[in-house]
Amino acid sequence: MTPTLFAPAALRSYRIFESSDLDETRDLISRVMQPHVLAPSGKDHGYSYMDFVKLGGLGLGAISFGTPMHVDVESIDGYYLLMFCLRGYAEVRTPDAPLIVDRNNGILCAPGQPFNAWLSSDCEQFVLRMDADAFRKASRQADALLSPRICIDSPLLHGWMQQLRALTGSSALLESARSNAQIATHMEGLLIELLTCSLLNAPGAPVKQSSIVPAFVKRAEDFVREHAGEPLLLEDIASAAGVSARTLRERFLIVRGTSPMQFLRAVRMQKAREALLTAGPTAHISDIALACGFFHLGRFSLAYRKQFGELPSETLRERPAR
Repeated sequence: MTPTLFAPAALRSYRIFESSDLDETRDLISRVMQPHVLAPSGKDHGYSYMDFVKLGGLGLGAISFGTPMHVDVESIDGYYLLMFCLRGYAEVRTPDAPLIVDRNNGILCAPGQPFNAWLSSDCEQFVLRMDADAFRKASRQADALLSPRICIDSPLLHGWMQQLRALTGSSALLESARSNAQIATHMEGLLIELLTCSLLNAPGAPVKQSSIVPAFVKRAEDFVREHAGEPLLLEDIASAAGVSARTLRERFLIVRGTSPMQFLRAVRMQKAREALLTAGPTAHISDIALACGFFHLGRFSLAYRKQFGELPSETLRERPAR
């Protein structure tokens, strides 16, 4: 029997924007996802829109650009991203090989991983944004999900897809989950557990390995702490650790539950906070951010507020008298 096409009709009631302006499109998507680069392949930008609803730590959305588009996210920030196409297709670059994403094939990106994709002009993405803490809470084996390719039409995912179809196809159910935190938490946990259990039961699924921390992971952590203020790439950290970038990323996810680049970001953020709390009267936030490896002040301020609940300027203003 051919599976019913996935059509999230109820999601269409949660349109957050329509635009033909590239900068506006980038800004509005960034507000619900994260900062990223958009580069249209055609002469004109086209007509873009995004439908998006948040249920606790879970975000569900549909995005279309109306023109061939290159989307570049340097590092997935604090969430797991699952993406497949409602129509059209995308070619997504992964550490191993490019993946073709369409109705039947999706991609799962973990925190700290890049997302680099070329979308066809008729591509409409369906995105599932799963908060990293919620994902790991619902699935203690999240660190074993290292394979990015997701076979959407796999029989193992039919239960998950039926639940996703029920949620996004019913206006009443989706609105109940959106407006009721308890229902949202339940739906979030159910979808994540259905997804992770299916993936871990799939043929060839990665087997959870020992939690013993290898020496090269410790070398990488020491290198990051010492050079956090420099413009580091994953390859720089892997070279200092003496292993390939892929080996370092995979083992880091297993033993630390995060990626090397996320660890770098956490170290930088903590150094920035310590510097702000101990700064002298003539200190400038921009200088502190640059010294800690943050080269975009606006993004630094947003990330800092998200992590510590206050802006860098508030920390600086309220630091203990010296």
